Amino acid sequence: MTPQFLFQFYCGFSHQTLYDSSYLTIYNLCFTSLPILAYGLLEQQRSMAQLERRPALYRTIRRNALLSRRPFVCWTLLGLLHAFLFFFGSVALLGDGVALKSNGEVFGHWELGTLVFTVLVVTVNLKLALDTRYWTWVNHFVTWGTLIFYVAFSLFYGGVHWPLLKAQGMRGVFAELLSSLSLWLGTVLLVTACLVPDVFRSVAGGHAWPAGAQGLCVEWCERSRGSRVRLREDDDQPFYVPSPAT
Repeated sequence: MTPQFLFQFYCGFSHQTLYDSSYLTIYNLCFTSLPILAYGLLEQQRSMAQLERRPALYRTIRRNALLSRRPFVCWTLLGLLHAFLFFFGSVALLGDGVALKSNGEVFGHWELGTLVFTVLVVTVNLKLALDTRYWTWVNHFVTWGTLIFYVAFSLFYGGVHWPLLKAQGMRGVFAELLSSLSLWLGTVLLVTACLVPDVFRSVAGGHAWPAGAQGLCVEWCERSRGSRVRLREDDDQPFYVPSPAT
């Protein structure tokens, strides 16, 4: 909804919608629901065998470690950053007087909204894919299937004349976007720019996955020669006790 709010500064706060109503209606139902459902049901940071061998790893998620303030603020700020990149990146691509159509015409309001929505759908699904550690055929099916369904739906919705609709503003919009090489490259650039902070967070920000980071640390230390690992009763961090000399 942040791009919709930002769009109001461009339309004089006239309550003009940025997205087509059909996209808004089925966004959560068809374009984002199945991947996150599969993630919630199937995701595993550590295998069952590893958890059975090291029950102490469960301590790393106590006290709502995954729902603490720092991960919440991090994800909220990333969401706002994505929203600004979605909107202002699309506005820059479809700026005033920039003719990207093959006939020399410029794209309009519905093309802008559809471009923002396309970058949004691709980014949120790929973001979830980056955070998925345990891939099954179900995850692959719903993640890539959702993106394919979005393209198919947009082509079908924009390629048919709907007699019950008063306005036909979306007629041919998505097909025109696909026909522009500049928008293809722009979409790839925007999605990449949105995902770079998430990649950095996954690599450098262990707070996003404390259980996984803790597990790797414990496993590495257990393999170290001459030491063993324990977890303090009042702390989530491991400390190391040298093994007695033999």
